[in-house]
Amino acid sequence: MRRAVPRVAPVLGITLDTAKNIAIAAVAALVALTVASFWIMKSATQKIVAVAILGLLALLAWSQRAAVTDCADRVRDAVEAGVDTDTTCTFFGIDVTVPDVTG
Repeated sequence: MRRAVPRVAPVLGITLDTAKNIAIAAVAALVALTVASFWIMKSATQKIVAVAILGLLALLAWSQRAAVTDCADRVRDAVEAGVDTDTTCTFFGIDVTVPDVTG
């Protein structure tokens, strides 16, 4: 009888700088969509709903950027103190590889 070998899903890893750039691009795109929606939509209700949704998405992207930056700072501090720690954080559920800060 053959034993089943568990399959491991591939993990998409991105660097810290890439994660920061994605968040900044996402915020910029959402701000641009908010401004464009103001001219395209006719009723005030549509405009308010669109601004609220796009604003929340921009805030979410910015908060994820801040969370990744804070995690990288914690890892850097731990490495400088000589403490072993994980070097990955998450960015919208994707593992982000923190670069080696020891040089």
